[in-house]
Amino acid sequence: MPTDANSPEDALAVALAGSGAQVAFGVPGGGANLAMIGALERHGLRFVLAHAETPACIMASTYGHLSGSVSAAVVTRGPGAASAVNGAAQATLDRQPLILISDTVTTNQRDRVAHQRIDQAGMLGPVCKTTMPLSTATAAQAVATARSWPPGCVHLDQDPAAADPAPTDEPSATGEAEATKVATVIATAARPVVIVGAGALTAPAEVRAAIERFAAPTFTTYQAVGVIPTDSSTNAGLFTNGATEREFIGNADLVILIGLDMVEPIPAAWPTDAPVVSIAPIPTADPYAPIAHEVTGDVGALAAECLGGNHEWDSTAAATHRSATNASLRHHDGAGFGPIEVVDTALEWAGSVDRLTTTVDAGAHFLAIMPLWDVAEPGDILISNGLATMGYAVPAAIGSALARPEHRVLALTGDGGLGMTLAELETIARLDLSITVVVFNDAALSLIKIKQGPNQGGAAAVAFRPIDFAAVAQAHGTMGIVATNPDELAGALRATARGPALIDARIDPSTYTHLFRVTRG
Repeated sequence: MPTDANSPEDALAVALAGSGAQVAFGVPGGGANLAMIGALERHGLRFVLAHAETPACIMASTYGHLSGSVSAAVVTRGPGAASAVNGAAQATLDRQPLILISDTVTTNQRDRVAHQRIDQAGMLGPVCKTTMPLSTATAAQAVATARSWPPGCVHLDQDPAAADPAPTDEPSATGEAEATKVATVIATAARPVVIVGAGALTAPAEVRAAIERFAAPTFTTYQAVGVIPTDSSTNAGLFTNGATEREFIGNADLVILIGLDMVEPIPAAWPTDAPVVSIAPIPTADPYAPIAHEVTGDVGALAAECLGGNHEWDSTAAATHRSATNASLRHHDGAGFGPIEVVDTALEWAGSVDRLTTTVDAGAHFLAIMPLWDVAEPGDILISNGLATMGYAVPAAIGSALARPEHRVLALTGDGGLGMTLAELETIARLDLSITVVVFNDAALSLIKIKQGPNQGGAAAVAFRPIDFAAVAQAHGTMGIVATNPDELAGALRATARGPALIDARIDPSTYTHLFRVTRG
């Protein structure tokens, strides 16, 4: 492959560096992949070797999301590209920017070479914003597409014989008349409720200021947590379209969506017959919420313009609801060292940490973490919500630690998700990152177990043998500590204040059923 300054690899490296990226990730093969890594290094990007392609993608998309840049994952053809599919889907559905670069059996060789020949564009296209060949013409276009709203994965095949695609048009904003209409509807509402989603991350400070002035009860999605601080008087808690918020929203006479992405709620019925208006970066295509009026464009400016009026909510309504929800989560009949006890102990420790980023895996444990965790700013807690993929927390922690080296990173994962990314403990140790992994270890897929009915596989479908994750962590070169009660966990957290560490929290899972009932109904 060419390595001169005019090569496609150099053009892409220049575009990535221009976005602000200083790190790229991957699991390379030979040939074209190595030329790409060489170009990245020539233009000042550090290459981080991962153990698998999907974790590499998650590292890169998280790094880009937190740093405001666009990073890349480099994978080889065939099995490398196939293994990256879940990581590409995570970036796209969780609205995080990613460039996925794969070498390929080139167009002019496909009639002759069958070995590792897959239609990689056809395979990756459905889980990416777009896929195109890497060229000097597409490099900057790919980076711009990955970061434009909604952010997501752009796949590039290293295929110099392929033709470049035609450019696509960006959606335009709606006009002033529609904004006036939305503002009028909001101004006449007596009990409006605001739901803030991922689109608010395009202008979080402006959205926060507009909501604080408006002072109506406001819910945030998992992706938008921190746009409204946990301790704000307007923060009513999380919106997942689950049981905890359904009655409160059902009593509203207007629902105001600010940046709600329809990939974010769980697929329950919409919770109210009240009118719905939307302020969004781009038009909402999915009909999940019955939107009567929508205005699109600069979300921060539109929120400032449209949020106004004299609603009737008491100033304590939001905080009262949030407190009641948290109390109902903590009020359980379970005994022993369970997920709530882990979260409360970790929260107490987190209060002593100056700067902390928390990553959360999919699994039953997040039902305790997400509603109770204190968050002051967007990005302080990260979870895969749009895809809800297991195996997210550990690679996301690696991306977070590299994007925010001044932060301590706490990765909260279940044993199932950790099992999918266990080898990346070596990556944490090799890079000497300030990451503490806490594994909720109950030797089961507990969220699936809760949903399991008769004649649906029994224990064989959801249970593992117990694993000593502390010993496994030590074998990977990180500190490993077992915790079987809150005092041991508190001591372990204090002991892991610096450097790589894993705490094997061996929990009683009996309260997961209570958490599921409270949050999901």
